Amino acid sequence: MQKTVVRITKEIAAAVLTAAFLLPAASCGGKNGTAASASSGPGFRDYLGEYAYDLPAACMVYEQVEGEKDEAGNPVYGIQYREIKDLDKLLASNDTAFLLYFHASVYGEDGGITAVVEELAEKLAGKLTVVTLDAGEFSEMVGKHEIKLLPEFVLHKNGEPDKVFGTSQRGSWTMQQVADWLAENGYSMNGG
Repeated sequence: MQKTVVRITKEIAAAVLTAAFLLPAASCGGKNGTAASASSGPGFRDYLGEYAYDLPAACMVYEQVEGEKDEAGNPVYGIQYREIKDLDKLLASNDTAFLLYFHASVYGEDGGITAVVEELAEKLAGKLTVVTLDAGEFSEMVGKHEIKLLPEFVLHKNGEPDKVFGTSQRGSWTMQQVADWLAENGYSMNGG
């Protein structure tokens, strides 16, 4: 995994969070991103739509790339971004845990973090599903998790308390530390 160090200035952090709270809260579901309780029922894929690379909320799914084959004629697999039709129902799914990746699209890419998050999504496919959320569009969720700096990561599994990585308490960190935090919480890329 590449080493990406994140350092966020107080000015950028203040601007991002100010924008997040000034913009109206939005959700792909009906309750602005809060998960409803669910029994075993539809899987998370039932709440995904078409390919979507420019929406404020999307799900990174490791799946066959439509129409792509390798030199031997085998299907090619990779991370695809899928539209989320109903965020509340998606997060209430019991067939996967989620890594919520909060970012700020108004500031563009920050040090290649999204590429490394895609790598995490691929390596943890089947154990953990990554959901990308633009903090400016999901201010209620930002407030719920007391997110002060971006990017931020939240582990969500229906029926369990959410766990926040804690960007604001760390100052600077690497994506390897995010991977280590995931492993500490039961989502190791080494099969654990």
